[in-house]
Amino acid sequence: MGMKKKLFVSTLLILFLPAFLFAQRIVDNAGLLGAPEKADLEKLLAEIASNYNFYLVIVTEMTIGNTSPEIYADNFFDNGGYGADGCLFLRVTSTRDYWFSTSGRGSKILNNTAGGKLDSDVGNFLGSNDFIGACSAFLTAWEEFLELDANGRSYNFFHHWNALLVLIGWVIAALIGFGVLHVWKTQMNTAIPQKQADLYVIPGSIAYTVQKESFLYSNVTKTRRQTNSSKLGSHTSSSGRSHGGRGGRR
Repeated sequence: MGMKKKLFVSTLLILFLPAFLFAQRIVDNAGLLGAPEKADLEKLLAEIASNYNFYLVIVTEMTIGNTSPEIYADNFFDNGGYGADGCLFLRVTSTRDYWFSTSGRGSKILNNTAGGKLDSDVGNFLGSNDFIGACSAFLTAWEEFLELDANGRSYNFFHHWNALLVLIGWVIAALIGFGVLHVWKTQMNTAIPQKQADLYVIPGSIAYTVQKESFLYSNVTKTRRQTNSSKLGSHTSSSGRSHGGRGGRR
């Protein structure tokens, strides 16, 4: 192939490749990531984009003014040149807000159960000021969701409570075993139980004294538990694209 022809083919590839392949996957305006951590995360984000055709984005800002995290994250994803399917993780340091904005296939994948897991896993690290840990949890959770989606499945109750369900299964099995052993033991016991204790009591050896306690009143105080996370159903951004999302403050 001649030099001119190679140049022509390369130009065509550049023109027709999706714009989101060249968009920044990490925009760390708040300076929370060092160069090595950012490079490692970029590599993982690129692998996820290649394997699942799904775009994950991480954005940090010191402040976003009077704009809500939801609107800011939605608009950032829409205007960033990303693909139709993805999720943007926004962290605002001044207010400690965070938000996950989903787009396209991401809104379907991040159902209530998956969203609860993502919120919990990432939020735990944000609460302890470990942003690198939060980013790793973000990617790990989405890899699990995307792998399930690639196999026609979704993250649900059974995945979320898998360890608890296994424990309950073991407890039930132990109770059944204990019940069987108890039945066997009862069948082997030929002694006739006595229902009256008269044979074992010496007359006049026991005296009973009647005692009574009276409670005049009681007070019960209930305090509403405050939550620091929220979730939203599908909504439309200012650009007209549909988004899902959830977030809070940690």
